[in-house]
Amino acid sequence: MMVWDGVVACDLFLAGLGAGAFLLSIVAGWAPGGAKKVRLIGSIVGPVAVALGALTLMIDAKAGLGDPLRFFYLITNLGSPMTWGVLCLSFFIVISVISLIMQLCKKDVPRVLDVLGIVAAAGVATYTGVLLGYSVSYPLWNLAVLPFLFVCSAALTGFSFVSAVAYFVARDELQDLGFLPKVEAALPALVGLFLVVLLAVTATTGGDAGAVAAAATVQGMLAGSNALVFWLGAVICGIAVPLAAGIVRLRAARHEVTALSLVGYVAACVGGFALRYVIVVAAVGLSIGAAF
Repeated sequence: MMVWDGVVACDLFLAGLGAGAFLLSIVAGWAPGGAKKVRLIGSIVGPVAVALGALTLMIDAKAGLGDPLRFFYLITNLGSPMTWGVLCLSFFIVISVISLIMQLCKKDVPRVLDVLGIVAAAGVATYTGVLLGYSVSYPLWNLAVLPFLFVCSAALTGFSFVSAVAYFVARDELQDLGFLPKVEAALPALVGLFLVVLLAVTATTGGDAGAVAAAATVQGMLAGSNALVFWLGAVICGIAVPLAAGIVRLRAARHEVTALSLVGYVAACVGGFALRYVIVVAAVGLSIGAAF
């Protein structure tokens, strides 16, 4: 039995951010000129964030640091979604570290390694939503739309974190990445769309017990104890601010990266954590925990 709380939200957030950051590093590396500084930033943030997230999960699950045998059982129990999550995280860390070492050694990263990196990043970003979905007790988690929401949010937070760092050390490269203005406007919009769909589908969940749980979940997020985190964190910081900043940059003549862009990047990261926190805590408040 494992109790899901805010600590799990840290794992989900760090894993998603790391996956998004590494994905941006690969795409930046394929851009004309290579954007080497941006690529290096993403290549460092990716494995570090995912490794910290995995460590957080181990501590929260009491599965490794205090009980090595339990952790060994976890990584060998192929019937558990957490096992596949650990394997996915491990594969990602191996690929991303190899890529980072090659860059530090001033060597070109093979295209096949980049492709494997994209697969690994997509797997980690998707796993953060699929993991919760295996808990059928909670209507908010057990929906097919949740992985899509977390994938878009992972890309938004990862791209934003790398961009925030690059704003100070590689602004010229960041501004030369022609695809970013469109992405910065599209990703918050997609997060908002999938969040609305998630809440709408949850609110209309059928069945007596499921309907009661679903209604309580949505009410708690929109107007209950989690409303402040939802509206101020997930909606305003995570969607509205980065969307506004992205649109302003997209419509600017030279697509300049400005202080407003930096505000959008920081807000997106804050909102990405708030989104995961409120989704985890809102559901956990309806029951003692979830068993895997």
